[in-house]
Amino acid sequence: MGSINHIAVWVAGIVHFLLGAAWYMTLGKVWMAGIGKTEAQLVAENGGSPAPYIIGIIAALAVAYGLAWLLPKLEAQSVAAGAKAGIILALAFIGSTMAMNYGFEVRPLSLWLINAGYMTIGMAVMGGIIGGWKKRNA
Repeated sequence: MGSINHIAVWVAGIVHFLLGAAWYMTLGKVWMAGIGKTEAQLVAENGGSPAPYIIGIIAALAVAYGLAWLLPKLEAQSVAAGAKAGIILALAFIGSTMAMNYGFEVRPLSLWLINAGYMTIGMAVMGGIIGGWKKRNA
């Protein structure tokens, strides 16, 4: 992983995580209806644990590192090419897998749109950051 720009990856991961915070604060009521829970239920089940946030940032960094490894292989070394690759990868792998699972779980389309939409936009942003961020020559 020597050729990976770790600063770009961390920035992309943190931006993705912050986008998620804004995304789910904005769409929180529809998202909670989609998962069939109330805010009180989520608080009671979670008990105020920071675990979901820790898992969220680790997952965002894992996706960012995956993109950083893959984008050069796809020759996606610009903001636009990185964003495009992020969109395609999110829809092809994450969105389609969610759709299959949600179909069998009989989850509402609104929940898929919220969750897959976040990952699609988030991976576009991460791909743009990673694809467009050039390392300085030392």
